[in-house]
Amino acid sequence: MSAQRIRLWFRKGERVRYISHLDVLRYWERAFKRAGVPLAYSGGFSPHPKLAFAGPLPLGFLAEAEIMDATLDERIDLRELEERLAPQSTEDLQLIDLREVSLSAPAPQAALQWADYEMHIPGVDYDTARQAVDAFLSRDSFEWTEERREKSRTYDMRAGVTRLSVEPADEGVRVDARVSANQERNIRPDELLKALLPGASASVFVRKALILDEPSPARDAWRRRGRYAE
Repeated sequence: MSAQRIRLWFRKGERVRYISHLDVLRYWERAFKRAGVPLAYSGGFSPHPKLAFAGPLPLGFLAEAEIMDATLDERIDLRELEERLAPQSTEDLQLIDLREVSLSAPAPQAALQWADYEMHIPGVDYDTARQAVDAFLSRDSFEWTEERREKSRTYDMRAGVTRLSVEPADEGVRVDARVSANQERNIRPDELLKALLPGASASVFVRKALILDEPSPARDAWRRRGRYAE
């Protein structure tokens, strides 16, 4: 029976930006084994490690704070866990933080609501990018059709972007965005870039943070009563 669930934050750096999500999962499974941490596994003929990610990172993207839940068969002190895992992580897949969460808490993928991205776009001047951002933000809706693997989906992209800004950067601009990443609406930053600046390409996409809809007793009380409990 599972004894403990730990939420970990880690970065994905330049040297591993082109390894797959499955490779990242295997890396952390081996890291737990080398650290002697009792990682829990599913049952059946093909057991899988109980590692749950908030959302797969697109190939080629960098990340500063990816989220992964690890379920353990035995309880372990958080400081001891960090001391065991830290030497098994590398600069490019580095453990940033960890904390315990309830075994009954929603999976990080189910709780994921928003993602913050940074896009570095060379060859675009600041005034052009700023005008594009201002025009996008001024709209009430922005219908967009995404083509992927011979399939298409049409959605309101504007409803899925809550923050958007642009700053001058070396030989181009940097665009920062908070986009919807939940199961109902998932906005890819590369599609947002196509909509904003057709023909422009990013030299790198960086996922800065993932925002989960985590339980809040005060908020739940407010929703039930129409106000926060005293």
